[in-house]
Amino acid sequence: MKINRSHTRHTLWIAFAALFAALLLGWSFSSTGDSQRSQQILELEQKPSIRVTAQSVDSDVSVHPIADKPSVLFADEVTKVIEPEIPDAMQTQPMPRVLQPSLAMNQPIETVGTHRADITFPSEEFAFFEKRIRPVLVTHCYECHSEKSGVASGGLRVDTRSGLLKGGITGPAVVPENARKSLLLTAIRHADPDLAMPPEDSGEQLPETVIADFEQWIKMGAPDPRGGDATSVAYDTESAKEWWAFQSVRSPAIPAVKDSLWPRTNIDRFILANLEQQGLKPVADAEKSTLLRRVYLDLIGLPPTLEEQDQFLSATDPRAFEHVVDYLLARPQFGERWGRHWLDVARFAETTGRDVNLTMPQAWRYRDYVIDAFNKDLPFDQFIREQIAGDLLRSSGVTDRTSKQIATGFLAVGPKGLNETDPRQFAVELADEQIATVSQAFLGMTISCARCHDHEFDPITQRDYTALAGIFLSTETHYGTPGGVRGRNASDLIEVPDSAGIVAVGRSISREDYAQKKQQLDTISQRLETALRERAPRSRQPGGDNNGMQVSGFDIVRMMTRCQQIESELAAFNPDGSPKPMIMGVSDKPTTAPRSRQSGRMIGGPNTRGRTSSGFETIADSPLFLRGSIDSESDKIPRGLPEFLSGDTDARIPRSSSGRLQLAEWIASEENTLTSRVIVNRIWHWLFGKGLVESVDNFGTTGTLPSNPELLDHLASEFVADGWSIKRLIRRIILSRVYQLASTYDGANYALDPDNKLLWKANDRRLDAETIRDSILAASGQLKLEPVTGSLIANAGDGPVGGDRFQAIREEEIVSAGGDSRSLYLPIARNVQPESLAIFDFADPSGVLGARDTTIVPPQALYMLNGDFVDMQAKTMAIRVMKESDFASRFSQACRLAYCREPYAEELAAARKLRRNDLVTWTMICHALLSSADFLFVD
Repeated sequence: MKINRSHTRHTLWIAFAALFAALLLGWSFSSTGDSQRSQQILELEQKPSIRVTAQSVDSDVSVHPIADKPSVLFADEVTKVIEPEIPDAMQTQPMPRVLQPSLAMNQPIETVGTHRADITFPSEEFAFFEKRIRPVLVTHCYECHSEKSGVASGGLRVDTRSGLLKGGITGPAVVPENARKSLLLTAIRHADPDLAMPPEDSGEQLPETVIADFEQWIKMGAPDPRGGDATSVAYDTESAKEWWAFQSVRSPAIPAVKDSLWPRTNIDRFILANLEQQGLKPVADAEKSTLLRRVYLDLIGLPPTLEEQDQFLSATDPRAFEHVVDYLLARPQFGERWGRHWLDVARFAETTGRDVNLTMPQAWRYRDYVIDAFNKDLPFDQFIREQIAGDLLRSSGVTDRTSKQIATGFLAVGPKGLNETDPRQFAVELADEQIATVSQAFLGMTISCARCHDHEFDPITQRDYTALAGIFLSTETHYGTPGGVRGRNASDLIEVPDSAGIVAVGRSISREDYAQKKQQLDTISQRLETALRERAPRSRQPGGDNNGMQVSGFDIVRMMTRCQQIESELAAFNPDGSPKPMIMGVSDKPTTAPRSRQSGRMIGGPNTRGRTSSGFETIADSPLFLRGSIDSESDKIPRGLPEFLSGDTDARIPRSSSGRLQLAEWIASEENTLTSRVIVNRIWHWLFGKGLVESVDNFGTTGTLPSNPELLDHLASEFVADGWSIKRLIRRIILSRVYQLASTYDGANYALDPDNKLLWKANDRRLDAETIRDSILAASGQLKLEPVTGSLIANAGDGPVGGDRFQAIREEEIVSAGGDSRSLYLPIARNVQPESLAIFDFADPSGVLGARDTTIVPPQALYMLNGDFVDMQAKTMAIRVMKESDFASRFSQACRLAYCREPYAEELAAARKLRRNDLVTWTMICHALLSSADFLFVD
């Protein structure tokens, strides 16, 4: 959903000012609970007339304030808001649907009907089905409930979407968006013995993680690309191969334009040519103060200081803006801002998530590697190579080698289901997650959708997928956790020499504590060994003293788990109790089978078919798993690249190598039709709020067409010619005139291009979570720019997040995490996030995310209104501005700190109506400014 607020400046400012003025005058809300308070706030927010429209069921929701000039609030008439007349252009726009403004962004446009099979879903939701749902249906359900089964048991077919929606004799199996009424979920939970699936007599129930996936899928609306009554949606293979993204990148001719005086760069000429073709004209350039705030927030995620504002606004040099851009690109905060963009794509987090959420205390090193890479302007093709195969690249020394190994943390920081009982299934799932991440992050392709069958929509076969799977199954992933129950699926870390110069972060323990833990481990290990020996069948004697039987199976599992936790903890310390320098990353597996593991690692559990190891201990090709089931193996497929996408690329993989290096070289090749386009489009999206291809993570045939394909190819070819330089590309885009446009509303342009796809103006964008928090700290003067070494989770060490026993860190510590450093350094966990980030749509680190959601919901207003953090910073900001001598100077500084501009006369007049000039009043004024739309949005 996109937000359009281009013809207002004060949609929320008035609402909050009204509330604060009411509080100042002694009014108060009764303690009626959050729901009533939310309603009261909503009523205030609705005072400035805001129109929320959806042009059609499938269109985006737009928020359109009906006035172009600010409304004025008077303290002695706080409930009265002057409402300007509606411009003619606004009166004539279609408005088939009106939603409440504060609820518009979290309301579904249309409730999905039970039998609707033609609903359009985002491609990432189809990918979720292909990766998490279809394999389970194929493996566990098709035998009795598909067309191939002959007679569908109970009248239920699960091989089509319509079959699931229709259900069998007991009713619909799936009710989209309603998990409680979906009988399929009841069946796989075994909540009803008569419906239990797989049947109870089979002795098998699906794992909790799989059940959770089905629940999430149903809540999404049950996205399923399988059409009608067909078992799959067939596509024309040859037609798919003609898709624009699979064609070579070409450098198009620069178009001629009628208004030759308007463009400043070739980017402008491509944009203007499209506008002129549609009869549109770009709006005026942005004001200097607006442009300055925009470029600061875009490049470093921070507002300009008062001194930086003065310097730019008073400059007469025609190249002053260019100098600002160069200055910002050189600042270390650039890497923090743009590194955070990439961390969204890299699904960075410091915990494993899924069934058992364990900390990964060394993940922060990958975060810092990314920041450093962007600051150094590491060529993007080298950035790719280092993240996929850094351990296999040549290095100039131990420090360089360690840095490249840390880069491979890209493959190690993903989510993991450590409680998976089958080590073979765990290995396959880990490789699948890595395939999905690599292909989507760099290629914009959902190759993991071909895990169980040929891709439904793109020219990718199951053989292609299996060829890639062999590469990652031949790769050892070092993520360094104590593992799940019984320590299963635990992993070690990579220990680096002291000469690498990396900092060992984490708590230290005393030499005595180390010895005590070692003794504790020896004691538990001895008890465990005794219990296991005495529980063995050959040790039990009829009528004998079977003391070992007094130790329950639960106690044995607990001892095994505890042993693994202590082993993992001790491995992180030297005998003197100091932390070892360790890193996450990957390496190639050996070419010959290693000795069997000890201490319970990788030991299987129920439903493992007796497997105690994955079977993937060495570099080897992967078998093709029929229907994605590890129990149905076909021929082995040689490790390699996707056949169609790689074209004539010669990627011979040596028998002694996993193939990651060859994969990285192909992805980073300038002949690859996808890589340069995908990253250029990501950068455009991060600067404009919308990509030239809006489906930034999907360049396949289910993705969107580029709004300006010639411009995309022009930028991609220039990007490669410039040595894959991210900074040069950003500089080129920002110095274009189109980037420097105002966000002014134009009725004629809006009528022809309401979504601003052709960029006749700048897009209004709500700030992301980190920028909101950092800007608040900057306004109060409390922000510390020094980088943080490590993180809260790194200091906590190994162990679970939350839980009753052995927890490394409490969930409450993560939710309430704060401080004065940049938000980039807050703890990033899966399943739980700092409140200040989660409330404003922080990235979900469960998968690749190139475009965050942007919502406007009541909890955000409540957080800004009632949150301790905002309240404290508003008070500190008030103390800061009160150092000025008079009211006007104070209000001027407050607006410059919040908005990077001087106040309007109407704003100053409204503020003067508050009559008081004390700390309470100025705290409320600062609080109102920090909570306003002008602060929360960038024009």
